[in-house]
Amino acid sequence: MLAQSPCAEVTRCSCGHIHLAVGPVTLRLEEDVLRALGHTLLEAIQHLEETAPTHAHAASDDRWKQ
Repeated sequence: MLAQSPCAEVTRCSCGHIHLAVGPVTLRLEEDVLRALGHTLLEAIQHLEETAPTHAHAASDDRWKQ
């Protein structure tokens, strides 16, 4: 287990691939692809923050969201 949250789980299998499970979907990735995906997601989050309305974000909870 590399990381786990209420909406996702990241594990490394014995073959060396990284398994990214989000809800019912699992992606099998190479480590460099996982890193590139992480950078892309961070960039998307930054853009969302820049364009977010000025009111406070809704409080996050631990339930799965789509």
